[in-house]
Amino acid sequence: MPVQTLAVNTKHQRIQWIHVNGEDSHEVQNILDQQGIHFSFQSVTQRAAFDRYPDFYYVRFYAFPTRGHQTKVRPSAVHVVVRQTAVVSWSTLDVQATIQELRDKLAEHPGLIHSVHSLCYVVLDQIVEETFWIFDGINERLAAVEHEVFQKSIPGNIQQRIFRLKRELLGLRHILASERDVIYQLVRYWDSVAIRDEDSMPQSPWSFELYDHVIRLFDSADTYRELVNSALDIYLSNVSNRLNEIVKKLTIVTVLFVPASLVAALYGMNFDFLPGQHHPWGFYFVITGVGIISVTLVWIFRSRRWL
Repeated sequence: MPVQTLAVNTKHQRIQWIHVNGEDSHEVQNILDQQGIHFSFQSVTQRAAFDRYPDFYYVRFYAFPTRGHQTKVRPSAVHVVVRQTAVVSWSTLDVQATIQELRDKLAEHPGLIHSVHSLCYVVLDQIVEETFWIFDGINERLAAVEHEVFQKSIPGNIQQRIFRLKRELLGLRHILASERDVIYQLVRYWDSVAIRDEDSMPQSPWSFELYDHVIRLFDSADTYRELVNSALDIYLSNVSNRLNEIVKKLTIVTVLFVPASLVAALYGMNFDFLPGQHHPWGFYFVITGVGIISVTLVWIFRSRRWL
């Protein structure tokens, strides 16, 4: 169903929640007009927002529907317009499962709703609670990256995966920072409404839990960003160490062949007389001498633990 409605009778009023599955601008605009909400929306950037109007207020939040396929951080906007007796919301189809889960919860426990503000709170709190799942997926991906970094054969795409994870965390942190500011403004607005009408805002004393949850998510994003940076440093350090090992081995091989190259260069000169040139065993003496020098160099390298 593209449009879902839910009506709840509270102590003071009847509250209607209308949700549109999808971002059909015409459908949303028609519903807003029917509710007497004069609000025009356009395509938005990935930042949360809170706007106050004379008869209503607008909140834009972001959900991260990744449970079950935790492969990439894909934010999905959730728009909420709150007026005196109705809440109108719309979002992408990716968030449909989260909204449906919340609707079933409210249908079973309508006492959770005391006012349109508490309904807005419950919607935003559900989105924030679902966001915690994203860090479980990030933790699994980061653990896999750290495990592969210490393998003898590092996958060729490990660096791209680390940078992709880092970019996703930066984008997530950017969104959470804007949500933190929005929740702070929204909670202060709810408190001002509670001062004017105490009965309409029974959730005001604990509405700061929402702000606390966003702060925890923001801190988690910072923590995982540091872990990703550490994984990148470990990867670069391992690559550098392996490169040093390769260079050291190639250098040792080169040094071992230096005596043979020097002897071959000396005996390749066009002189009439060279020591042992006409001796029947001269070639074998030279090869034996080169072998003894190479074996001596290997012994020296091993004694100094270069090999």
